[in-house]
Amino acid sequence: MTFPKYIRRGGDIVMAPPLELRDTIMYSFLLPADTAALTRMLDAQLNAVSAPTGTVYKPLLPMVAVVCASAGDSHSTQPPDSDKGWMGERDFGIWVPVVAGKQEGARWTPQRICWYLPYVFVDNVAAMATGREVFGFFKELATLAMPPSPSARGMFSIDTLVIPTFTPSSQAENLRLMTITSAASSVAPDNTWTTMREAADAIWGEVKRVFFDGEGAKDGLAISLWDLIKELLENLLAGNVPLVFLKQFRDVGQADLACYQAVVEAPAHLQRLYSGWFTHPHDLSIAQFASHPIVADCGLAGPTLRSEVGFWVRMDFVMQPGRVVASAT
Repeated sequence: MTFPKYIRRGGDIVMAPPLELRDTIMYSFLLPADTAALTRMLDAQLNAVSAPTGTVYKPLLPMVAVVCASAGDSHSTQPPDSDKGWMGERDFGIWVPVVAGKQEGARWTPQRICWYLPYVFVDNVAAMATGREVFGFFKELATLAMPPSPSARGMFSIDTLVIPTFTPSSQAENLRLMTITSAASSVAPDNTWTTMREAADAIWGEVKRVFFDGEGAKDGLAISLWDLIKELLENLLAGNVPLVFLKQFRDVGQADLACYQAVVEAPAHLQRLYSGWFTHPHDLSIAQFASHPIVADCGLAGPTLRSEVGFWVRMDFVMQPGRVVASAT
């Protein structure tokens, strides 16, 4: 298919990929999740588009990660946008590890690991517009707060536009959606990882201990799970983190239809790891609003949770151009 040339206009804040994010600190808080609920979400949001072409996504682990990131310098590396400057950006969201596989009749063959982000919140309108229009990140504008450094105490929080209940008289409000606070009285230790291998080995050791050495192992997929986790580990060591998105736009004339709808995959490439380490356990509180059913969508145990496994890393990475896996339009 031949596409028309992108028309650049004054005031256009949608940046061209690749997008480089330097001096990024990212915290990840891991939570147990129900595999059946994650499967229902993937079926409704990804597989509804990709399954007719033979690609089916399934949960990799009975787990999600709440990720809170702050980039000191975000900019395009593609001229002419690379000459326009840079901006800071905070980006909080829910990350779901998934497996993309080939469905042939009753047989499903796992092929590759990805991360799906059903909820993403940013504090920068350019990041929201670029994420939605270029990649398909389901980004919402929010006020985001986080500690100034891993060694400082503080709270993570998301305030965003929500609708508490769905009724004709309900008014949207900017309210607190999520808070994350340390369950320990002291700050994170001063130790750091210096290589991606150190970080990946340590993190997956904790994931196995918490999610697979006990009852949680029963919720795993009936496939060669550790082979897939080995692939994910190797991806991390190589600096590649594949992401998958549902990119869609509502039709202007027929409101219940999409004028564009596709499943898109794009890799985030880790350029440099500066440091990182485990966090203390953290307590999460997720408000239950009709507009943001995070607990139900992700199969979480409830609106108040404790993350026993968490970590932070400071890094530079590049969000690479992606590819359309399947398109319904």
